[in-house]
Amino acid sequence: MEATWFVVADRSQAQLFEVEGTRLKPTLKPLETIAHPEGRRSEARRLGASSSSGMRDLLVETNGILEEQDRKFVRQLLERLTQAQHQKQFDRLVIAAPADFVGKLRELSARSNLGRAVVREIIGDYTNDTIHALTERARRKEWLH
Repeated sequence: MEATWFVVADRSQAQLFEVEGTRLKPTLKPLETIAHPEGRRSEARRLGASSSSGMRDLLVETNGILEEQDRKFVRQLLERLTQAQHQKQFDRLVIAAPADFVGKLRELSARSNLGRAVVREIIGDYTNDTIHALTERARRKEWLH
């Protein structure tokens, strides 16, 4: 049976799970959480800068810096996943993240074997869900098959 990992991420963290159990009743085993606190601060800055009037130049400059921080975090996550793939810890990868994060992951992993391991991309932010809620949602929507 092929090993599957489930990645639940946003710009401030990535939670890695191993999918266990049966096809009809999957369970999630937490493996690790990769934190990116700059992502949480950058979201606050984005909201603050966009609500201030006359701050367009600052907003453009800030967004460039924040975009680079986001890309750095995506690269960090991809390095961890590539390492695990080389160590044959998983064959299949399911990713749940907001659309912009999934897009960055797809863009940066397109030319690697990692991109071919991705069997499903789920658009949404599920990082605040409990393991039980994630497991139930994944089972109901058949995300992990």
